[in-house]
Amino acid sequence: MTTTPRAAVTHHPERTDHTDRAARTTIDVDPAPAIDPGEVHVWHIPLDGLPRAAQDHLATALGPEELRRRATYPSSTARARYTVAHGTVRLLLGHFLGIPARAVRIRCGPLGKPELAPAAVPPALPAPDIRYSLSHTQGHAMVAMTTGRAIGVDLEHARPGFPLEAFTRRYFPGPEHDLVLDEGSAAADREQTFLRLWTRKEALVKAAGARMAVGVRQPVCSPAGLTTAPARIHARHPRLHGTWTVQNLPPPHPLATGSAAAALALSGSHPYRVVTHTVSHPTTHEG
Repeated sequence: MTTTPRAAVTHHPERTDHTDRAARTTIDVDPAPAIDPGEVHVWHIPLDGLPRAAQDHLATALGPEELRRRATYPSSTARARYTVAHGTVRLLLGHFLGIPARAVRIRCGPLGKPELAPAAVPPALPAPDIRYSLSHTQGHAMVAMTTGRAIGVDLEHARPGFPLEAFTRRYFPGPEHDLVLDEGSAAADREQTFLRLWTRKEALVKAAGARMAVGVRQPVCSPAGLTTAPARIHARHPRLHGTWTVQNLPPPHPLATGSAAAALALSGSHPYRVVTHTVSHPTTHEG
């Protein structure tokens, strides 16, 4: 079940020092007061069109490893998108943890899955068990957060020239192969079916902290097929082993006019509800 956003809250990134007087940036990340048990919060983050001052302020939230990673991107557009996506994630985590965004400690698992480090919250404070996942494509990002269970989110758009039929025949299990290559379906419908399945697989391996090589052959449909309802998946591969719940999500509205898909994966089979949010473009003003 998807619900509408709660009341918006405006967040002000903290200044890194008292000499930073060039601009004050207001970013509406529309956070809830807290992530309640049984809730999954999903934010759409537009990555393009932000003022330079807003990008610079978001950059002050990034940690040393994120700054090093950002520097490896060859284009200014890619660096700006990275800053907006990861800086906004830090704003959200800082909000829920009650600490400055730059103080949030993030570490990566053996296969690169990001997670909060144990000391992300001062010992004197209760530490919510926040889990999160980030995905981005074509100037848009989605971040999903919950508590107490592994989570993965994926957002994809169609890639011209991708050998969809050959890839599906080689890697997808039989029932999914038949869904994608249904001769009675138009090419656009087959592409959309492929993307819906692919994003489920990506979300699953991201939640598990695995690689797509082990997830591409994992069935992600319920016995009823590729429906809009959450599907319970029983994975047998050692890196995915266990029960998972996967479902497709509506892609951000600007991507919905083309061929795009999004999906969510959660460990276990406990019921949940999805609360959606949109991060508003920031405004800057002298201060």
